[in-house]
Amino acid sequence: MDKATEKIIDWNSTSFFQWAGIKLLEAKGGYARAELDVQEHHRGGGGTPAINGGIIAYMFDGLLGAAVASSKPEMTGHLTVNLSINYLRMLQVARRVVGTARVTRHGEHLVFAEGEIIDEKGTVCATCTGIYFLSPSNGRLLLSSAQDAGTTVE
Repeated sequence: MDKATEKIIDWNSTSFFQWAGIKLLEAKGGYARAELDVQEHHRGGGGTPAINGGIIAYMFDGLLGAAVASSKPEMTGHLTVNLSINYLRMLQVARRVVGTARVTRHGEHLVFAEGEIIDEKGTVCATCTGIYFLSPSNGRLLLSSAQDAGTTVE
């Protein structure tokens, strides 16, 4: 089994992915693909059968994060700085939602990515751009920098 496959298995076993029912299918070279097997609790408010926007945002964060992590295998952590989501149409599906993401630009400490979520007919229903902070020590670099600047981090 190659390292990319091992990492996907590890990610899929985390509570982050399991809680929402997201399954990472592919994550390699700055590209990721995931699916969500839709359950009743994923459906949104407002009395519609559409997938809730919060679930879509959660899926994007995991999906773009997986693309970012796969772009630099030596990286040990990343933190979400910003997600910007465009909800293009109601995401109404019977069973499955699929999303893809790719890294668009790498800086020294920031990585930029974009993604899309499609319905069962192949229609793009939401797009997202994200910025992620690379941390060689699982966030400690960011936290210690904030503390050194006198910022309270809780």
